Amino acid sequence: MKRIGSILCLAALIVTMTASVCFGAQSLKVESYPENGQKNTSIENMGVKLTFNSEVGDKKSMKKNADCFSITDDKGKKIPIRVFYDPKDSTKMMVLADAVAIANDKDLRIKDNTEYTLHISGDFVDNEGNELGKDTDITFRTLNQSQNTKVYMVMMVIMMGGMFFFTSRQAKKQMEKQQEESGVKEEPFNPYKEAKRTGKSLEEVIAAHEKEVAKREAKAARKAKRNAASDDDDYEYEEDNGNYKVKGPRPISAGGSSYITGRKALAEARIAEEERLAKRRAANAKKKKKK
Repeated sequence: MKRIGSILCLAALIVTMTASVCFGAQSLKVESYPENGQKNTSIENMGVKLTFNSEVGDKKSMKKNADCFSITDDKGKKIPIRVFYDPKDSTKMMVLADAVAIANDKDLRIKDNTEYTLHISGDFVDNEGNELGKDTDITFRTLNQSQNTKVYMVMMVIMMGGMFFFTSRQAKKQMEKQQEESGVKEEPFNPYKEAKRTGKSLEEVIAAHEKEVAKREAKAARKAKRNAASDDDDYEYEEDNGNYKVKGPRPISAGGSSYITGRKALAEARIAEEERLAKRRAANAKKKKKK
């Protein structure tokens, strides 16, 4: 009986250890930005940001993963790359196109509206030695710069046209408002239409129009001159808001008041007294001179 119990305990221990080993193994997974199939990605500093579900980037895994990445264009040509691990977050890394190497080779330069593929080998491992297990391809398309430029130019033309239209409309409304306020609404002069209407020659119509314009301008100038003279004589003028401003000091009687302060009479009396005293002093001085 004791032997059977020992066997059962040993079997349970083996099962427990086996289960812990099985559950301890982790399946390595990866997410990317840009995602697979994404369009309109950046041309500058082209690359793919990778995020794993476990830590990567220690010395051992970096050495083993050195040849696990590659980027190719739509023709299968390999693009020089550089691999960076994030020192602040060991689950993240970056695979970038090598800008220095690309700059020295025109055929390798990143093109717009072109499909590129990042290949990750299934042999990629994390710091614990867990493998990715299968090859992973992340395909993305760069920005269509020429199309975006055309769209931008079309939008600029539409915007400029709209600005011109609304500016012209506003100016026209302002002119109409000024004509309504002045009570004058003059139609544009068409000499050909006027000559046809009156039966006169074109020269006669133009001469008559110029004479009429000069007459109106002279009349407007005389009116402006009279208004200016009238404004100089007036004590006050009316503003647009209906208020009045006084141009200079005015006596209280000008406002319609009959209140008498007496200050004028006192001033006149004081002046008269000073004149009387001055005459008296002059007479006294004359008498002393005769003695």
